[in-house]
Amino acid sequence: MALPRILDALESLPAYARVRNTFPPPDGRLTIAGLPGSSDAALAATLVRGEGERRFFVVVAETLPDAERWLADLASLAEDADGVALYPPREGFGEVEPHLEVAGERVETLEQVARGRVRLLVTTARAVLERTRLPSALRTGRLEIRHGEQRRLEALTSHLETIGFERVSLVDDVAQFSVRGGIVDIYGFGMASPVRLEFWGDEITSLRQFDILTQRSTRDVEHVIILPVDTPASDVDAVLE
Repeated sequence: MALPRILDALESLPAYARVRNTFPPPDGRLTIAGLPGSSDAALAATLVRGEGERRFFVVVAETLPDAERWLADLASLAEDADGVALYPPREGFGEVEPHLEVAGERVETLEQVARGRVRLLVTTARAVLERTRLPSALRTGRLEIRHGEQRRLEALTSHLETIGFERVSLVDDVAQFSVRGGIVDIYGFGMASPVRLEFWGDEITSLRQFDILTQRSTRDVEHVIILPVDTPASDVDAVLE
């Protein structure tokens, strides 16, 4: 829940007005010190409220626990909590992240940033220094599927494997898909529930969410966005037919 009174009180201070009126130019720096407890997050939330439409803010914390503290504080303080996201560092070596929770958060955050939905990004010094091909993988591997559209089942399954999905007999975890005749189950990053596609020839005649425990369909959806697993962009095919 947002705490607007705290932000209102901070915004009324002369010191805050000086900060907002002396934003540094590109490559410039403004140092602010002496902020105890969560007052640093309160200042960030207030700046985002006043400048978020014109500026993109990034908080670079020293360690991941520090970044998670920032995220928890901002989730309570920011008026638009959905506009705050965490981009964590990799926990494994190399480009491919072996921990699905970390891989998913990295991909989902970059997707939201690319779509302009993040106003304040929280990350770490190590994550900033890491080189990654995830943005390129998102551009070429991201897939939007709509009910009623034409799409070749073989091309879809090939693309899912290329962007890092595991083909299984029964989907029970994220980053998996299964094929049973003309039915394809997919569970990707950023999905509230896995989805079930039913093909009639090359047409997707049914697109439904389903319960991962009972495997029963729950409700129809019109479209779904499938994000790539944390894989090198060089392994991603061209745009799916």
